[in-house]
Amino acid sequence: MHDDSVIESQPATTSGKSQLHAVLVRVFDTGVLLIGESGIGKSECALDLIARGHRLVADDAVEIHVVNKTIVGKAPGLTSHLIEIRGLGIINVPEIFGEQAVCDESEVDICIELRKWTDVESNPLGEAASEYPIAGGTRPKLVLPVSSGRNLATLVETAVRLYRNGGSGKTAKSLIDRHTKLLDSVQ
Repeated sequence: MHDDSVIESQPATTSGKSQLHAVLVRVFDTGVLLIGESGIGKSECALDLIARGHRLVADDAVEIHVVNKTIVGKAPGLTSHLIEIRGLGIINVPEIFGEQAVCDESEVDICIELRKWTDVESNPLGEAASEYPIAGGTRPKLVLPVSSGRNLATLVETAVRLYRNGGSGKTAKSLIDRHTKLLDSVQ
Protein backbone atom coordinates (compact mmCIF):
# COMPACT_ATOMS: atom_id res chain seq x y z
CA MET A 1 0.00 0.00 0.00
CA HIS A 2 1.18 3.51 -0.77
CA ASP A 3 2.29 5.80 2.06
CA ASP A 4 0.29 9.00 1.48
CA SER A 5 2.46 10.85 4.00
CA VAL A 6 5.15 11.06 1.30
CA ILE A 7 2.93 13.31 -0.80
CA GLU A 8 1.78 16.60 0.63
CA SER A 9 -1.92 16.34 -0.12
CA GLN A 10 -2.57 19.33 2.08
CA PRO A 11 -0.26 22.11 0.90
CA ALA A 12 1.53 24.37 3.34
CA THR A 13 -0.29 27.70 3.42
CA THR A 14 1.29 31.13 3.75
CA SER A 15 -0.69 34.38 3.28
CA GLY A 16 -3.41 33.02 0.98
CA LYS A 17 -1.00 30.97 -1.11
CA SER A 18 0.09 27.39 -0.62
CA GLN A 19 3.01 25.44 -1.98
CA LEU A 20 3.20 21.82 -3.09
CA HIS A 21 6.14 19.54 -3.83
CA ALA A 22 5.06 18.76 -7.40
CA VAL A 23 5.54 19.61 -11.08
CA LEU A 24 2.98 21.55 -13.12
CA VAL A 25 2.91 21.25 -16.93
CA ARG A 26 0.48 22.25 -19.70
CA VAL A 27 -0.34 19.22 -21.85
CA PHE A 28 -2.79 19.73 -24.73
CA ASP A 29 -3.85 23.01 -23.08
CA THR A 30 -4.65 21.17 -19.83
CA GLY A 31 -2.97 21.92 -16.49
CA VAL A 32 -1.44 18.67 -15.20
CA LEU A 33 -0.12 18.51 -11.64
CA LEU A 34 2.41 15.67 -11.35
CA ILE A 35 2.81 14.39 -7.79
CA GLY A 36 4.71 11.51 -6.24
CA GLU A 37 7.52 10.79 -3.87
CA SER A 38 10.88 12.48 -4.34
CA GLY A 39 12.97 10.81 -7.06
CA ILE A 40 10.02 9.03 -8.74
CA GLY A 41 10.61 10.83 -12.06
CA LYS A 42 8.28 13.85 -12.10
CA SER A 43 10.90 16.24 -13.53
CA GLU A 44 12.15 13.71 -16.09
CA CYS A 45 8.58 13.12 -17.24
CA ALA A 46 8.09 16.89 -17.52
CA LEU A 47 11.31 17.21 -19.55
CA ASP A 48 10.09 14.53 -21.96
CA LEU A 49 6.76 16.35 -22.28
CA ILE A 50 8.58 19.65 -22.97
CA ALA A 51 10.63 17.93 -25.69
CA ARG A 52 7.29 16.86 -27.25
CA GLY A 53 6.09 20.47 -27.41
CA HIS A 54 4.21 20.82 -24.12
CA ARG A 55 4.92 23.59 -21.61
CA LEU A 56 6.57 23.77 -18.18
CA VAL A 57 4.85 25.88 -15.54
CA ALA A 58 6.75 24.84 -12.40
CA ASP A 59 9.25 22.21 -11.33
CA ASP A 60 9.72 20.87 -7.78
CA ALA A 61 7.67 23.58 -6.04
CA VAL A 62 4.29 24.81 -7.23
CA GLU A 63 2.66 27.86 -5.67
CA ILE A 64 -1.10 27.35 -5.56
CA HIS A 65 -3.66 30.14 -5.27
CA VAL A 66 -7.35 30.53 -6.05
CA VAL A 67 -8.48 33.13 -8.59
CA ASN A 68 -12.26 33.52 -9.05
CA LYS A 69 -12.82 29.98 -7.69
CA THR A 70 -10.23 28.61 -10.14
CA ILE A 71 -7.19 26.75 -8.76
CA VAL A 72 -4.06 28.22 -10.38
CA GLY A 73 -0.42 27.17 -10.05
CA LYS A 74 2.87 28.88 -10.85
CA ALA A 75 6.55 28.58 -10.02
CA PRO A 76 8.08 30.52 -7.14
CA GLY A 77 10.01 33.48 -8.58
CA LEU A 78 13.43 31.96 -7.88
CA THR A 79 12.75 28.78 -9.89
CA SER A 80 10.57 30.18 -12.67
CA HIS A 81 11.34 28.54 -16.06
CA LEU A 82 13.94 26.22 -14.49
CA ILE A 83 13.90 22.44 -14.22
CA GLU A 84 16.35 20.26 -12.30
CA ILE A 85 17.33 16.93 -13.82
CA ARG A 86 19.58 14.57 -11.89
CA GLY A 87 22.81 14.14 -13.85
CA LEU A 88 22.24 17.26 -15.98
CA GLY A 89 21.75 19.89 -13.29
CA ILE A 90 19.51 22.94 -13.50
CA ILE A 91 18.23 23.70 -17.00
CA ASN A 92 16.89 27.05 -18.17
CA VAL A 93 14.01 25.72 -20.28
CA PRO A 94 13.54 28.76 -22.60
CA GLU A 95 17.28 28.82 -23.39
CA ILE A 96 17.26 25.18 -24.47
CA PHE A 97 13.72 24.69 -25.84
CA GLY A 98 12.56 28.24 -26.64
CA GLU A 99 10.09 30.63 -25.03
CA GLN A 100 7.11 28.56 -26.24
CA ALA A 101 8.22 25.76 -23.87
CA VAL A 102 7.22 27.65 -20.73
CA CYS A 103 4.07 29.13 -19.28
CA ASP A 104 4.03 31.55 -16.32
CA GLU A 105 0.93 30.04 -14.69
CA SER A 106 -1.81 27.53 -15.36
CA GLU A 107 -5.10 26.35 -14.02
CA VAL A 108 -4.78 22.94 -12.34
CA ASP A 109 -7.21 20.67 -14.19
CA ILE A 110 -6.04 17.14 -13.31
CA CYS A 111 -3.59 15.50 -10.94
CA ILE A 112 -1.47 12.52 -11.95
CA GLU A 113 0.37 10.64 -9.24
CA LEU A 114 3.48 8.73 -10.26
CA ARG A 115 3.78 5.73 -7.96
CA LYS A 116 6.24 2.82 -7.84
CA TRP A 117 4.86 -0.18 -9.71
CA THR A 118 5.23 -2.33 -6.57
CA ASP A 119 3.08 0.14 -4.56
CA VAL A 120 0.10 -0.06 -6.93
CA GLU A 121 -2.51 -2.65 -6.10
CA SER A 122 -2.96 -5.29 -8.78
CA ASN A 123 -5.97 -4.21 -10.84
CA PRO A 124 -5.83 -4.86 -14.58
CA LEU A 125 -8.61 -2.35 -15.28
CA GLY A 126 -6.89 0.49 -13.46
CA GLU A 127 -7.47 2.26 -10.18
CA ALA A 128 -10.88 3.74 -9.64
CA ALA A 129 -11.11 7.44 -10.30
CA SER A 130 -10.31 9.45 -7.24
CA GLU A 131 -10.13 13.07 -6.22
CA TYR A 132 -7.11 15.06 -5.05
CA PRO A 133 -7.81 17.70 -2.37
CA ILE A 134 -6.18 21.03 -3.23
CA ALA A 135 -6.77 24.64 -2.16
CA GLY A 136 -10.17 23.93 -0.65
CA GLY A 137 -11.38 22.05 -3.72
CA THR A 138 -10.62 18.81 -5.51
CA ARG A 139 -9.30 17.77 -8.88
CA PRO A 140 -9.58 14.39 -10.64
CA LYS A 141 -6.59 12.17 -9.83
CA LEU A 142 -5.12 9.26 -11.76
CA VAL A 143 -2.33 6.98 -10.59
CA LEU A 144 0.34 5.89 -13.08
CA PRO A 145 2.60 3.01 -12.01
CA VAL A 146 6.28 3.72 -12.67
CA SER A 147 8.79 1.08 -13.70
CA SER A 148 11.75 0.94 -16.05
CA GLY A 149 10.81 0.87 -19.71
CA ARG A 150 7.44 2.64 -19.29
CA ASN A 151 7.10 5.80 -21.33
CA LEU A 152 5.56 8.14 -18.78
CA ALA A 153 5.22 11.06 -21.20
CA THR A 154 3.08 8.95 -23.54
CA LEU A 155 1.03 7.72 -20.59
CA VAL A 156 0.50 11.29 -19.31
CA GLU A 157 -0.53 12.46 -22.80
CA THR A 158 -2.98 9.55 -23.05
CA ALA A 159 -4.34 10.26 -19.55
CA VAL A 160 -4.95 13.89 -20.55
CA ARG A 161 -6.71 12.80 -23.77
CA LEU A 162 -8.93 10.45 -21.73
CA TYR A 163 -9.66 13.24 -19.21
CA ARG A 164 -10.58 15.67 -22.01
CA ASN A 165 -12.85 13.04 -23.59
CA GLY A 166 -14.75 12.38 -20.37
CA GLY A 167 -12.61 9.83 -18.56
CA SER A 168 -11.30 6.32 -18.99
CA GLY A 169 -13.78 4.60 -16.68
CA LYS A 170 -16.41 4.23 -19.40
CA THR A 171 -14.53 1.53 -21.32
CA ALA A 172 -13.73 -0.51 -18.20
CA LYS A 173 -17.28 -0.15 -16.86
CA SER A 174 -18.72 -1.20 -20.24
CA LEU A 175 -16.51 -4.31 -20.29
CA ILE A 176 -17.48 -5.25 -16.73
CA ASP A 177 -21.20 -4.69 -17.46
CA ARG A 178 -21.05 -6.83 -20.64
CA HIS A 179 -19.12 -9.55 -18.77
CA THR A 180 -21.62 -9.54 -15.91
CA LYS A 181 -24.55 -9.73 -18.34
CA LEU A 182 -22.89 -12.63 -20.16
CA LEU A 183 -22.33 -14.51 -16.90
CA ASP A 184 -25.91 -13.84 -15.75
CA SER A 185 -27.29 -15.28 -19.01
CA VAL A 186 -25.29 -18.50 -18.51
CA GLN A 187 -26.64 -19.16 -15.02
